[in-house]
Amino acid sequence: MKLTNLPKILIILYFINLFLYSISSLIGIEEVKIFSWAIRIPILVVLYLVTSKKRQILYIAALLLYQLASVYFYFDTPSGFIFGTFCSASFKICLVILILDLVTKNNRFAFAIASIPFFVFYLYIIEIVISSLGEFYFVWIINAFLTSFIGGVGIINYINNSDKKSFWLLISGILFVIQIGAFFINKFYLKTESIYQIVILSYAISHFTFYKFLILKEEEKYVN
Repeated sequence: MKLTNLPKILIILYFINLFLYSISSLIGIEEVKIFSWAIRIPILVVLYLVTSKKRQILYIAALLLYQLASVYFYFDTPSGFIFGTFCSASFKICLVILILDLVTKNNRFAFAIASIPFFVFYLYIIEIVISSLGEFYFVWIINAFLTSFIGGVGIINYINNSDKKSFWLLISGILFVIQIGAFFINKFYLKTESIYQIVILSYAISHFTFYKFLILKEEEKYVN
């Protein structure tokens, strides 16, 4: 196997893994579901290390924090939910830092305006499920704000610069917005397999599209 083919193989493996996780969740094959869930982020980490010119520690830390959050949420214990809540918010902080250089004096007001509808939507959902969030509900408000910011940056950045890099960030931001809303609804309000499938697909694809954005952003800076 040529080393140049490794990224393509890892991308194919990533989406095969996503398909297996989705199907095993639908038909109830627990062993396949756990295995595919456990290796999804490690595949993305390896893919990033293989293709990145910069190999940013912050992005790797973000993926590891997301994996930790997933583990804590998976076991569904009160203490696990608390740790998962903080890991999830920390993951979003890392992503925001990675896109923060896109914000300038000229566009920061537009980013803020674009983020508001998402944030209001999240506050509404949080209000519905606030009794289930416990004393750390404020962390979810922070998480909602950070996710809304990512979505707002994705939209305005694409409007101002419709290149491939901006396209991938737009898709990632929108899917992160959809995912956290679906996560809240599925976990605390209406637990159905169809909503869970939305959570699965939106988060897995949003991770991949953010990876694509970051790679193009790194290559752009490397060339310049």
